[in-house]
Amino acid sequence: MRLSVQIYSLRNAGDFDTQLKLAREAGFDWIESVATHGLTPAKFAQTLADHGLKLSSMHASLELLEAKPELVVDACKATDCQLVVMPWLPRGEISATGAGWAAMGDRLAGIGASLAKQSLRFAYHNHDFEFLRYNGRMAIEWLFDAAPGAQLGWEADLGWVRRAGEDPMHWIRRYADRLVAVHAKDIAPDGPRRGEDGWCALGQGIVGWDTLLPALRGHCELFIFEHDNPSEYLKTLKTSLQLMRSTLN
Repeated sequence: MRLSVQIYSLRNAGDFDTQLKLAREAGFDWIESVATHGLTPAKFAQTLADHGLKLSSMHASLELLEAKPELVVDACKATDCQLVVMPWLPRGEISATGAGWAAMGDRLAGIGASLAKQSLRFAYHNHDFEFLRYNGRMAIEWLFDAAPGAQLGWEADLGWVRRAGEDPMHWIRRYADRLVAVHAKDIAPDGPRRGEDGWCALGQGIVGWDTLLPALRGHCELFIFEHDNPSEYLKTLKTSLQLMRSTLN
C-alpha cells in the first residue's frame, strides 16, 4: 500500500523545496507531482531524492502530453515512476455533447497507447463535471467507453465524485478494472462557505473516509491525499495521513 500526497496541496506554501520538506515532515514517503515543477528531469529526480521522497505518480497536462511527451517520459524514467495522470481538461476542451466526450476518450487513448510503449500507465483524474449527463449518459461513461482500459485507467477523485452527488463505491465497482489510484479528498461539513474551497482534512468532512477507506482496501494500492487550499499545511497533512494509515494498514 502506497500513501502519497498530491503536492498541488502545498503550492502556496513556498517553493518546491519547501513543499517537499513539508510533505516529508508530515510523514509522507511518496508524492504525486505536477509535471516536473519547472525542473529538468535529472534535477527533478535529484531534488526528490535529496528530500528522501519517491514519486508515486505524475500529473501532466493535456498540452504537455501532446506537445512535449518526451519530458514526461524522461522524468518518469529518472524517478522510477510508472503512472502518468491527466488531471484536468481545459475549459475549451470540455464538450457539451456525448460525441465530444467520446472523441476526447479516443484522443486520450492515443496518448495512453504511446505511453504504454514506454512502459508507462496512463490514467484520467476526474472532477465533478464528468458526472453531468449528455445525450442520456454521463460524460465519464462516454469518455471511458471510447477508450480501452489498457490505454486509459482511472485515478478516482472520490471527493469530487461525492461533490457531484454520486456514490463513490458505485463508481468504484463500475470501473474497478480501470482503477489505478484513489484521490482522497474530504468535503467540509458547511460546504464552500467554510473557506479552504470547501475541503478539509480527511475524516473531518462528510465523505465518510473512516469507512470508505477500509472498503477500498483490495480495490487499489495507491491512495493520494489532496486538499486544494489548506490553511494549516502541516496539521492537515498529518491528520489526513494518520487516518489513511490507521484505516488502510
